[in-house]
Amino acid sequence: MKLDEAGTVAHRLVIDTATRQSTVALGRGRTMLAESIRVSEHRHGALLLEQIADVLERAGVARRDIAAIGVGTGPGSFTGLRVGLATAKTLAYALGVPIFGIPTGRAIACGVADAEGTDASQLAVILPAGARDHYLALPDDEPRLLAPGTDLAAIRADLVAVAVDLAGTDLGPEATGRGVVGLRGLGDAMLALLDERVASGPADDVAALVPVYVALPRGIAPTVGGMAWSPDLR
Repeated sequence: MKLDEAGTVAHRLVIDTATRQSTVALGRGRTMLAESIRVSEHRHGALLLEQIADVLERAGVARRDIAAIGVGTGPGSFTGLRVGLATAKTLAYALGVPIFGIPTGRAIACGVADAEGTDASQLAVILPAGARDHYLALPDDEPRLLAPGTDLAAIRADLVAVAVDLAGTDLGPEATGRGVVGLRGLGDAMLALLDERVASGPADDVAALVPVYVALPRGIAPTVGGMAWSPDLR
C-alpha cells in the first residue's frame, strides 16, 4: 500500500455510477484534488475511463500513484453499478491496491448533511428503480424497494426525503433540491467515507465485492451460480 510521509494512504480514487450522474474524484486523504462529474444517463461505460484519465491528468498524478480505491455500491442503476464496480475492481487488481465499497445512499446523505448542516441520520435517500418503483436508502438499514406514494412517516416519523433523479414526483421540490445538493457533494462525501474505511479496517475482497442489488431488472433472477433469466420477478 502506498503511504505518504505521515504513514497514511496518499492518493485515493473514488468512483460512483449508481445514478444518472457519473462521478469520479481524486483526493489526497480527504482533500479533493480533481473531480469529474458527467450526466451520463445510461452511458457510464462510454465515459468512465475518460473521466478517470481526466482527473489524474488535472491533478498531475500517475495511475501507479493511486493508493486506494473507493467505489459506490448502490442502490441504483443495474447497468451503471456493474460498470463502476467492474472498472474499480480491475484497477484495484491491476495496481495491487485496496478497494472499499461505499454505499451510494449513505454518501449522498452525507453530501446533503455537510452542505446544509443537517443530520445525516434523518435523511432518507430515494432513487428510481425501474419505471414505477423507488429505492429507499436509510441511514442505518439495508436499502429496500419503496412503492410510489409511500409515506415516509409510516416508516419513521423523523425522516427527511432526498430525491435523486426523481424530478416531478410527488416527493416535492424540496426533496428534489436536496437530491441535487447530494449529487453535487458526492465526490467529497465519498472521499471522506473512504478515509473512514481506510482508517477503521480491512479492505474488501476484490472477488467478493458486489453491488447492492435491491431488485434485479425484469427477466433476471439470482441463482446459486450467479444469475439466470426468469419470466418476471414482479
